[in-house]
Amino acid sequence: MKKVYYITKKNSNKAMRDIQYLELLEICFIQDDCLLEKIKKSDCLIFTSKNAIFALEHFAPQIWKKLPCCVIGNGSKKALESFGIKAEFVAKNPYGVSFGEELGEFLANKKPLFIRGQKVASNLLEILRNKGVFATESILYQNKILKLSQKQRGILKPKKDSIVFFSAPSSIKAFLKNFSWEDDYIALCIGKTTKNEAKKLLGENAEILLSPKVEIESSLEFAKEIGGYNVKN
Repeated sequence: MKKVYYITKKNSNKAMRDIQYLELLEICFIQDDCLLEKIKKSDCLIFTSKNAIFALEHFAPQIWKKLPCCVIGNGSKKALESFGIKAEFVAKNPYGVSFGEELGEFLANKKPLFIRGQKVASNLLEILRNKGVFATESILYQNKILKLSQKQRGILKPKKDSIVFFSAPSSIKAFLKNFSWEDDYIALCIGKTTKNEAKKLLGENAEILLSPKVEIESSLEFAKEIGGYNVKN
């Protein structure tokens, strides 16, 4: 069986069996001095990451919770539910460009506020503008790459013939900051943006697969399946 490594952030929930969690990222909150004013001027919120929800709760607890919320997938949907909030809109296709296309119609005549990280995979605001929706944004967090010590790298480097799971372009960059990519590894990516970044950064000899699933847990189950694990209930 091939070992499965998940490149993830510090203090992640390590709930899945047979998964090696490599914590190479850290979420750092960023203060926006105009946040409260932006919330007051908005009538709905957009989230493309659960980290954006946690960051907003950190900076503006309670204040945002009466506004309708639009999310891109189950991760963000579940994060809202942890605060007792039901998403007003959940994307049918959880990718950035498709999300923007879907949102355009739903947000007609609204004043949305996009809560986001410092770097995003798609230009959602431009997509919405092309649909006649003019959103504002608030950047409340960033993904910081953690640099392992030489000793840690020696201990944690993925074994030969491993499957390495990347859920975002930032996780590929975090991996390469700490380890070299070996030709016998398999990269499994969520989304075309992440796969394209993998093609660019891992080299032409890299074996790169696009997960048929769009949720992290389902993708990890798929990784285990191709790794030779028995994943049947």
